[in-house]
Amino acid sequence: MSLPPLSPEQRIKPSHFELRISLIFATLFVSQGTHLPYFPLWLQAKGFHAEQIAVILAAPMFLRVVTTPMLTALADRAKDRANVYIALVAASMVVSAGYFLPAAYAIVLAVSLLLTIVWTPHSPMADSLALSGVRRFGSNYTTMRKWGSIAYLCANIAGGFILAATGPQAVPVIIFVAL
Repeated sequence: MSLPPLSPEQRIKPSHFELRISLIFATLFVSQGTHLPYFPLWLQAKGFHAEQIAVILAAPMFLRVVTTPMLTALADRAKDRANVYIALVAASMVVSAGYFLPAAYAIVLAVSLLLTIVWTPHSPMADSLALSGVRRFGSNYTTMRKWGSIAYLCANIAGGFILAATGPQAVPVIIFVAL
């Protein structure tokens, strides 16, 4: 199956396209670089047992298998995928504020499940936006994507310093700010 030909409007490159996609990757991976290593520490500091932590971390993985393809398909049908991406980023910030609620097991699990619905599609959608630029404008994917990896590493290191100074209670703040 081949892609349809581009219209003249689709061939017009937005200003600073590569920079904008690079920033999307950087912000995307800052949040992942803080959530992945430090969220379990916060759960442990809140007194959750190993079994509860396992469910809070694993349940979203099962849910995302269903919800991510649905939301990315919705984005593909939208007039502009970038608008869907922006809406999901905003929703992720709102949902992540739920970690500031009392840290009861049901609340944290519910927030984690809701967050995976709106947060997990960010990565494939960012890839889709970048790859459309590769196809349409001849952009270099690697040049844009590398900033995500750099941001991930920097977030890991910065998060470690922040947590060393403040303790695990800072994790929800770090996640919220990173999103």
